[in-house]
Amino acid sequence: MADDSEDLEDEIMKELSDELMSVSQLADRLDERRDFLAGYLECLKDHDKLEKMEVGKAHVFTVD
Repeated sequence: MADDSEDLEDEIMKELSDELMSVSQLADRLDERRDFLAGYLECLKDHDKLEKMEVGKAHVFTVD
């Protein structure tokens, strides 16, 4: 199971290193549920691996 979470984190970091993305955009790109990914992204943010910003009503993430 650890390999799966490491793979997902690698995929997230790769996607966000290219551009800012909202949770919905990233969920679509990675074919993950939006609610699951939102929690996962918050966890990465809490571990100082991502930055979160508000753009309008959307929350977007980028690599820290």
